Amino acid sequence: MNNQEPVATAVSRFLAQDSSQSFSSYVVALSGGADSVALLHAFAQQLQKQPLKAVYIDHQLQESSSQWTTFNQVLCQKLGVEFKTFKVDVSAGASLEAEARKARYEALAGVVGHHECLLTGHHQDDQAETLLLQLFRGAGPKGLSAMPEQAAFGQGTHARPLLHVSKRDILNYCELHNLTFVEDPSNQDIQHRRNFLRQKVIPLMETEWPDITATLARASAIQASTQELVEEVASADFDQCFDKNKGLSISATKELSSVRQTQVFRYWLQKLDQAMPSQKVVEQLKQQMLTSDVDAQPSVSLGNGAIKRFQGYLVWTNEVTDELEPVHQTWVADRDIELNCGVKISLNWLKQNSPELVGKPLQVITRQGGERFRKRNAQHTTSLKNYFQEEGIPPWQRNSVLLILFEGEVRTLYRDHL
Repeated sequence: MNNQEPVATAVSRFLAQDSSQSFSSYVVALSGGADSVALLHAFAQQLQKQPLKAVYIDHQLQESSSQWTTFNQVLCQKLGVEFKTFKVDVSAGASLEAEARKARYEALAGVVGHHECLLTGHHQDDQAETLLLQLFRGAGPKGLSAMPEQAAFGQGTHARPLLHVSKRDILNYCELHNLTFVEDPSNQDIQHRRNFLRQKVIPLMETEWPDITATLARASAIQASTQELVEEVASADFDQCFDKNKGLSISATKELSSVRQTQVFRYWLQKLDQAMPSQKVVEQLKQQMLTSDVDAQPSVSLGNGAIKRFQGYLVWTNEVTDELEPVHQTWVADRDIELNCGVKISLNWLKQNSPELVGKPLQVITRQGGERFRKRNAQHTTSLKNYFQEEGIPPWQRNSVLLILFEGEVRTLYRDHL
């Protein structure tokens, strides 16, 4: 075999570079198409020590999907590779392709264990298509970075060894080794945007720029480097502006340029594992949070939570819920109590925070308004509202704080559930 053959060379280079990581095994995502078949064959030929497995995810979207299972199983038997298949249910959504991809990767994440490496057959043409799709959506450097060669995935790692190999070279590899593969008829449906690019747009571009896919892949790599630099600056800015006990400092953030403010917000949301909002939404977020009057209390809902302002800081609140249902229960404080609202208060918590109340007949209630609070050993009470302000309890949490009363007076507060 020619040592310069691109597929074999790419796999050889990958194994040489990643030998230091000592993956315990490799798992090929095997669809039966030319890309994954070539990838599996090349690894089966070159892998010396670690076990090699193949997994086929059956989306149950094509009548012939069960036949593809058989095809993949036979191929793996010929290559001496362990084979598994999993069926997934694809939810109905705006994009069937996106929902299928989501279901596929959720299934694969459950297969890849610690120190294992998932291998997929993404190639140079896929990278070019992804960059163009992101470009047409108006994406910035992060989106235009397209697919990384390697990234954390599930409990292990996801690698794309063929990302610099063209589709043409993959087909040549299959021909060279007499490898058969299946053709997914949905790949011909140009109603899907990726297929439209693949079947119509890129072939037209290649008539003028024959190496367009390689050029676009290089452009994607440049964008990835740009994004890395952007994230380094954003990380440093975030560290300067963020207090883990209070939130994102408004005054410190306002000292940054508008561009860096945007990146700090994006970096923060990324750390929170939130879906990235559009540029328009980020600009609205900056406007409301950084320029509102000092006494204003804006709130912007994003994903499964919200960003709020409190005492000069921006605070992320997870899954903002309705106020607790009314609570009014007696607690003989000699054991844990589970309230009718689902909150559990442990006796150990009471011992640590208000030991003088242990064993006393207590009442646990939700706030009704007008309550007064007696601090430990204090001769006089203070309004609960003033105590909330002194303790820095945010306004949106106050009606969900549980009040613990002894002899009709609020003596301590429980808010570990917030």
